[in-house]
Amino acid sequence: MNKLLSESDLIDYFIAGSKEKENWTIGTENEKFLFGKENFLPVPYDGSKSIVEIFRILISEFSWKPILEEEKIIGLTDIANDKNITLEPGGQIELSGAKCSNLHQTFDEIQNYNKQLEFVCKKLDIGALEIGFCPDWRLSDMPRVPKKRYTIMRKYMPSVGKNGLDMMHRTATTQVNLDYSSEIDMKKKFKVSMALQPLISMMFYNSPFNEGSLSGLFSYRSKVWKYTDPTRAGYLSFVFDKSFNFDTYTQYALDIPMYFILREGKYEQTKNLTFRNFLLNGYKSNSGKRYIADIQDWELHLSTLFPQVRLKKFIEMRGADSGNQNLIMSLAAIWTGLLYSQVSLDACHDIISKWTFEDIVQLDISLNSEGFEAKFKNYKLSELLSELLDLSKHGLKDRNRKDSKNQLEDIYLEELFEIVKNQKTPAHNLIEQYSRLWSKDILNIYSHFNS
Repeated sequence: MNKLLSESDLIDYFIAGSKEKENWTIGTENEKFLFGKENFLPVPYDGSKSIVEIFRILISEFSWKPILEEEKIIGLTDIANDKNITLEPGGQIELSGAKCSNLHQTFDEIQNYNKQLEFVCKKLDIGALEIGFCPDWRLSDMPRVPKKRYTIMRKYMPSVGKNGLDMMHRTATTQVNLDYSSEIDMKKKFKVSMALQPLISMMFYNSPFNEGSLSGLFSYRSKVWKYTDPTRAGYLSFVFDKSFNFDTYTQYALDIPMYFILREGKYEQTKNLTFRNFLLNGYKSNSGKRYIADIQDWELHLSTLFPQVRLKKFIEMRGADSGNQNLIMSLAAIWTGLLYSQVSLDACHDIISKWTFEDIVQLDISLNSEGFEAKFKNYKLSELLSELLDLSKHGLKDRNRKDSKNQLEDIYLEELFEIVKNQKTPAHNLIEQYSRLWSKDILNIYSHFNS
C-alpha cells in the first residue's frame, strides 16, 4: 500500500526544486491570438482553416508530435528539444519553451518557433495578434478548445468572478520561469518579483482595447484578471511577512478549492473540495470510487493557482501582456538580470524593503490608468524604472553569456530602455495609432500586427 501523502511531502516538493546556480535555467511561455485574414475573426478549433489544420502542417513539416486527449489534438510536443505548443481555452496558441541556459538560446528558440508559425499561417492566410486582450472580439466569438479541464473550468469560473470566462478565452500573456537555489533564495526572489511586478508589467502594457474601443486602461487584460477568482489570482499579502517560506505557500495552496483530479487520463470534478480536505479525507466520486491524494495531484493543483507570481519547482513571473518577439526577450532579460545576479537581487530587495502589500496593490491600479504619470511614494517612475534596468543590465553583464557575435545578454534590454526613455509602452503606441492614423477604426489593428 502506498504511503499516505502528508503536508511535509508537499513542502518537500518545493524543496526538491532547489538547484545549484550553475544549473539555473530560463523558461518562457508566450501566447498569441490567431485570426483569418479574410474576416478578422478568431481561427476556429476545427475545419479547413483551423487550429487542427495548423497543427497538421506543423507535424508534417517540422519535428512536432501530436498531444491527444480522447482522440482530439490539443497540443504538440517536441520531446527531443523539451518544448510544447499548447492551447489556451479560447484557442490562444502558446509556446511552452525549453529550459534554456542563457537568453541567446531563448532567442533562437522563439525565432525558430515564429518562423514555423509564419510558414503555416502564410499557407492558410492566417494572421497573429501579439497582444494582451483581443481588441474587438466578444466572448461569443471565441472558439472553445475541447480540453476536459477547460470544460470543468468554464462551469466553475462564473461562480467566483464576473470576468473568469473572459480571462480564459480573451487574454494572452508572456511568462518567464526562473530557478532558486534554496528556501532563503526563493523567499528573496519571490518577494522582489511580487513587489516589482506592477512596475515591470507596466513596460509591457499592450491591451488598451475592449470590444473595438479604447477601454481607458493601458492593460485591459490586467483588469479582467482582477475579477476572475480572488481566492487564486492577484497579489499575495503573506509574501511580505517575515515568516514567508515554502510552508506558508503550501498553507495558501492547501486552502484553495480544487478544480479536478486526473486519473487514467480522465478529469474528475471535485466540487469545491480544498486540497487540505482532499489530503485529510480523500475524495469519493459520484460513481462511488474513492481517491486519495498523491504528489501528481499536488502538482496539478498548483498549476490551477494564478497569482501574479507563482511557485512550483521554479518561480513564474505572470504579470505581463503578450507581445512580439522583442518584448518576449525583454521580459526574459529584465527578470534574468534582476534575479540571477546576487548583487542586483540584493539591491532590488533593498529598494522594496519598506514597500507594503497595500503599496503594491495601489501601484498596480494607478499605473494601469495613469502610466508614467502615476505617483508612487517619492519616486519619479521613469527614474525608478531606469534604476531597475541598470541593475538588470549589470546582472546580465555579470553573467557574461555571449552569442556567436560576442554580444552579451544585455542586448535584449534595448527595447525597454527605449520605452522608459520615451515614456511610451506598447499600449501608448496602439492608442496613438488608433486615435490618429486609424481614425478610430479598430480593424486597422490586424494589418498593424501583420504588416
